[in-house]
Amino acid sequence: MSRSARRFPRTSALITAIALGLAAGSVTAAAPGDLVSAAPYRASWVPSQAAQAYKLHYRTPDPHGRLAEGSGLLYLPAGAPPAGGWPVVAWAHGTQGIADHCAPSVSGPTHPERDGRFLDHFLRQGYAVVAADYQGLGTPGEHAYLHVRSAARNSIDMVKASHHFLGSHRLSPRWVSVGYSQGGAAALSAGHQAAGYGGPGLQYKGSFIAGTPTAVEVTAVVMHPGSRTANPGALNAYHAYLLGGLLQVAPQIDRVLSPQGRARIALARQHCLTDLAAQLEGASTGEMFSAPLTSVPGIWPLLHDYLGVPRRGFSQPLLLAHGTRDRDVPYLTTVLYAAGLALRGEPVAFRQYPVDHRGTLDASAADGLAFVRARLADQSFNETAEAAHLQRVLDDAQ
Repeated sequence: MSRSARRFPRTSALITAIALGLAAGSVTAAAPGDLVSAAPYRASWVPSQAAQAYKLHYRTPDPHGRLAEGSGLLYLPAGAPPAGGWPVVAWAHGTQGIADHCAPSVSGPTHPERDGRFLDHFLRQGYAVVAADYQGLGTPGEHAYLHVRSAARNSIDMVKASHHFLGSHRLSPRWVSVGYSQGGAAALSAGHQAAGYGGPGLQYKGSFIAGTPTAVEVTAVVMHPGSRTANPGALNAYHAYLLGGLLQVAPQIDRVLSPQGRARIALARQHCLTDLAAQLEGASTGEMFSAPLTSVPGIWPLLHDYLGVPRRGFSQPLLLAHGTRDRDVPYLTTVLYAAGLALRGEPVAFRQYPVDHRGTLDASAADGLAFVRARLADQSFNETAEAAHLQRVLDDAQ
């Protein structure tokens, strides 16, 4: 039987979905994480180790902090839940696009086999996986690409909504955030916000992130008419998605865009990453601008607020993984970010692999799984040893 033809237990879930749908029609949910609806989910990209899958709709903030609707997928491992429920891995996906049809729950991951293989590692260990689409992807409103604060809250609220759906007897309050690329920044920020935003019902234990953009704001220095270098298509796609998101919170940046820049953003609002990258292969960043982005008054605080990842105040350990051949997210930026965390006394570990951006998930999967297993088991984290390892990584980078 093909994966697309698989059937999951449906009867009780369908009754739940109908009940939730009726409740949603008569009572307006008022809090982040409130469940709007849930229904069984079937698709070819469901990880092979998921015995059951559900699509949830829930309340979560948009980039302006207004309560909106989000969606996501809940994957459950085989067998009955252990005493205390299945521990939770909150998965934050990489760049898909900004159009509704680019949501992972709508059209699947950009690289379904790789992502499914990665998530299977956790499902095989008996962990539930919750995977937010991010607000505005597949739900009303526009998706603000790389707005890390809202994406982090979307992820945490997906954990809350999953608890509302399954109950504490099936899902453990213990959870970790795991993310890649765009989702690495979201998972990192989710870990930082977990203690305050997650509420007393959840027990955050740590974050594993791979290929994480930690200095995207410096991209502004190349966003000017003179940047005429031919770029890889993916880089041009990232820039178009980012500018589309920035326009939502700062429409004044439109005045430095060229007609071609506006047309490229309009194209980005229609196409997912693979298609958009192919169409923009060899284009330049400068073609999008009539004046430097840095000429917009107040642009640096704006970029920091929109893109900036937290640099102190983590309550639980982090593991950052990165490919030394990564051209999408420069390796050195993440090494320096990790070093800064260590210097400030934050609980951080770093691992590097001789791969490019796309290969980072497979290369880091074993280390990520070991880290998650240790965190969910409350094993000790050796900050001294990890700091010494990071120093060796820095020495090699020099």
